[in-house]
Amino acid sequence: MKKLLPIGIDSFREIRETDRYYVDKTLVIQDFIEFGDKAALVMRPRCFGKTLNMTTIREFFDITVDSKAIFEGLAIMNTKHASQINSRPVLYLSFKDCKADTAEEMLFQIAKAVAAEYDKYHRAFNGVVDRSKRCYHSFYQVYEKLLDRRIDPNFLLVSLSDLERAVCDYYQLKTIVLIDEYDTPVLSAFEHGYNDELSNFFSGFYGRALKGQDSLHQALLTGIQRVVNGSIFSQLNNLIVYTVCDKPYSQRFGLTVGETGELLSDNGLELSGEVKQKYDGYLFAGTEVYNPGSVLRYADTGELDNYWINTSTNFLISKAISEAGGLFRKSFDKLAAEGAAEVDADLQCSFMELAN
Repeated sequence: MKKLLPIGIDSFREIRETDRYYVDKTLVIQDFIEFGDKAALVMRPRCFGKTLNMTTIREFFDITVDSKAIFEGLAIMNTKHASQINSRPVLYLSFKDCKADTAEEMLFQIAKAVAAEYDKYHRAFNGVVDRSKRCYHSFYQVYEKLLDRRIDPNFLLVSLSDLERAVCDYYQLKTIVLIDEYDTPVLSAFEHGYNDELSNFFSGFYGRALKGQDSLHQALLTGIQRVVNGSIFSQLNNLIVYTVCDKPYSQRFGLTVGETGELLSDNGLELSGEVKQKYDGYLFAGTEVYNPGSVLRYADTGELDNYWINTSTNFLISKAISEAGGLFRKSFDKLAAEGAAEVDADLQCSFMELAN
């Protein structure tokens, strides 16, 4: 029998425990370990497996669970790093649903994501730790505010760094911090016009947790683009950024030609010219990559449809195009008329900051 496809499921544990089809991307863990970056950002388009990879890394390292069964038979277990399974505390935040019309609502959404991790470690700390000790005193100060839904920006600003220190002290191990879709709140702030109000918060929130922390082992962020505007990264100049032009991680997000062909074959389809024309749109540092969201939907339905187009808002692209100058319009007209246009692109900026 064919395995069920993981349509709409981005939890590694759920995919493995329900025995759904899984393309083995566990060597992303090997890359994470061997690159050894203190703090890194991997930039990829939407629907390219960012959340699935981040939950894979979380499940592998998380010291609070037993993950051996769900990693059985996978590539990472055949490496020298297999012994590191369930060996470290992990802080995992997903901001992919943090979208809001106002700054107040956005802070509430971020607080909900942070509170989930506080809940997790409160269960471990409860009745065991000395609450008068500085790191736990700070932990419970923030936790009580989160429980009461009192969203004080000053406490929220230090919430992740305070949690990091408390967890490190409890386990006597430096923590791994994973932040999925770090830029969704920032992009939402741009879209709804409150970026100036929250730019200092974003800078402080990420900077305090990811730079100069003795309690941090490694951190990995994912997002669509690097956002420099408003000094978002002014406190995080140690961040290593991997774009679609960089070789590291180039085969870990999205489906390679071989993986795409195998997936389709396993589901009674073939990697035809029509499929290539429809879903093969990327080269990541020379690696030909297919969009996994679209390929999975095609494998499920057998219909060559435009599955990717309605997966997110295009507000910021539309805004950038409307504000772009003559150089952009000239190149865009050439693209439309001739099918190709050569341009210079600065990948250190996002399209909202450098419209041309």
